[in-house]
Amino acid sequence: MAHKILLSGKNQLVINEFYSRDDSRFDLLTSSTIFRDMVKNLELFKPDLFLYCVSNETSDDYSRFKEFYRFIEKAGCGFAIMGSHEECESFKRAVAFPIDLVLEKPLTSEVIFGNIYAWVLDRDKKLAAEQAPAPAAAPTATPVQTANNTMAMQQPQAQPAPAEVRRKHVLVIDDDPLMLKLIKEYLHDRYDVATAVSGKIAYKFLESKTTDMILLDYEMPGESGPEVFLNLRTRHNLDGIPIVFLTGVSDSERVKEVLNLGPQGYLLKPIDKEKLMKIVDSKLSK
Repeated sequence: MAHKILLSGKNQLVINEFYSRDDSRFDLLTSSTIFRDMVKNLELFKPDLFLYCVSNETSDDYSRFKEFYRFIEKAGCGFAIMGSHEECESFKRAVAFPIDLVLEKPLTSEVIFGNIYAWVLDRDKKLAAEQAPAPAAAPTATPVQTANNTMAMQQPQAQPAPAEVRRKHVLVIDDDPLMLKLIKEYLHDRYDVATAVSGKIAYKFLESKTTDMILLDYEMPGESGPEVFLNLRTRHNLDGIPIVFLTGVSDSERVKEVLNLGPQGYLLKPIDKEKLMKIVDSKLSK
């Protein structure tokens, strides 16, 4: 089921951008900035996240949001804002309540959606952890009466020996066959490795098989690395699988864009074997 986002704000152009993108991950609803309208939509729609697009707020707007935040807490949904750095900072200073997600423009729609989805997934995991039943207590020795009426401790039955630990699996997605061959050669002594030259082939693989980690090329023709990343996270039930980007771009702004999507790391090309093994070992030893 798609996650729900309730949108509001004076910046209608930004809100329209959400509706212009056909994205099945989110169920969207727009609310006016009228206080009673926002409260009513919050109660009826029950969103996972309330996203407010900031733009030239007044002192009255800030006062209204301080009151509105009580309803946000009662509804148990997240609160996010989006706007320029200056607008977001002004909003945070004025309302002085916790904001779960701050999206500072300029950002591509891909990065915006990736950040929102990463936040929603993290929230889902925390809620699931809070609702999980407590683990059963380990068996302990219990007193029993022997034939001569003395007391002895009955030890718990020995547990069966654990099954043999399987090798961890890594899926590598890159449109360069030589890169796939090189990475497989680096990893195959320690891990089982499968390769795919496109997202489409990777999706097919994952229909019938599982993996423990994915190495994903950031820049690929057709369906790009970020698009494959978001598809893997949303449509293939891989929320708990670490995904690390492989990228040949070392420019700081581009690296920031890579990390904004919420991967578990990135590696610069050409791939250094030592760095590759270090990041793979660290992710798969958890």
